[in-house]
Amino acid sequence: MRYACLHRQECHLGAYSLVPLRYEDRFLIMRWRNQQIYHLRQQRPLTEEDQQRYFDTVVAGLYSAEKPDQILFSYLENGVCIGYGGLVHINWTDRHAEVSFIMDTSREADEFALHWTNYLTMLRGVAFGDLRLHKLFTYAFDLRPRLYPVLEACGFVREATLKDHCLFEGQYKDVVIHALFPYKVVNYTELTRKQSLEVLALRNRDDIRAFMVHPEPIATEDHFAFVERLKGSPDRVYYAVYKDGVLMGTWNLTREDNDIWERGIIAAPQSQGSGETALWERQILSSLPTDIKALSAKVKADNARSLRYHRKMGFREDRTDGEYINFILPLE
Repeated sequence: MRYACLHRQECHLGAYSLVPLRYEDRFLIMRWRNQQIYHLRQQRPLTEEDQQRYFDTVVAGLYSAEKPDQILFSYLENGVCIGYGGLVHINWTDRHAEVSFIMDTSREADEFALHWTNYLTMLRGVAFGDLRLHKLFTYAFDLRPRLYPVLEACGFVREATLKDHCLFEGQYKDVVIHALFPYKVVNYTELTRKQSLEVLALRNRDDIRAFMVHPEPIATEDHFAFVERLKGSPDRVYYAVYKDGVLMGTWNLTREDNDIWERGIIAAPQSQGSGETALWERQILSSLPTDIKALSAKVKADNARSLRYHRKMGFREDRTDGEYINFILPLE
C-alpha cells in the first residue's frame, strides 16, 4: 500500500524500517494491543472481528486521503513486523500530530529504548521533512517511567502534566505531554553574515578538515564568493542546520547526474556521538524531491566513526577509491 500524502513511502535505519501499515500485520498488532491495554486509550480487548472491521473500514481509507487524520506504519526488523505506530490526531491546520507506538510485548523488557529511539528517528523525518509539520507531541498515561528518558534523549521536552487525568485500577493518574519541534534548516544563501562566518569557522576546524576530501582551509572572501555563486546554481544546494539557535552542522548536495547527487555533511561537535546528526539528517532526507533517486558519499577509510554512521543510515558500500570508500544511499 502507498499513502497519497507521502512522497517517499519507506524509511530505513540499518536493519529497521517504517513502511505503510501492512494488512498482514493486523492480528499481531491486535495481540500486542490487548497485552498492553493498560497504557492505551482502549476500553476492552479487541476481537479478530473488531480488528478486521477496523482495517477494512478505517485503515483502508487512509492510503488515498490527501489529508488523513492518521498515518500508520508497520515497524520492521529485517522485514519482520515487531511494532506499529504513526502520527495520529493530525491537525493539518495547526500542523501538529500525536505520536503513537507500541512494540512486540516480548521485546519491551530488554529492547524498549532501542526500538523507541529507532522509531522516533525515522518518524520525525516523515513528520518534519515530508509532511512539514510544526510540532509532534506524546500523550502518555503516567504508567511507564522508562518512556520519558527515551523521549527526552530524542529531543522531546516535557511540556505539561495533566494532574489526575485518567482512572487506572481505581486510582487517578497523571497524563504527561512531551513536545518536539523540527530542526531549522537554512539555505546558505539566506544566512546572515554572522551565521555564514559561523559555518565557515566550523568548516575550517582542524578536526573537521582532517577527514575531508578537500582539507585546505577556506578564506573568508572565497567563502562569501562561493555563497554568491550558489544563488544561480541549480546543481548545488548547501544548508546550515540549527536547534534552538545553535548550529548543529551543515549538509549539501551536488548533482552528479540526473538521478544521483553527491551528499556532503559536517556535524558540529555538539551533534557528534549523541545520535543527533542522524535526527536532523533524517529530516532533510525526507524532504528531498522524488526525482533524486540516490545519494553518493565519499568517506576516508580511516574515519571509523563516519563509516559506522553511514552504514547505520543505510548507505551501502559501492567501491573503494584509494584512501576513500564510496557509498550509495538509494532513496526509492
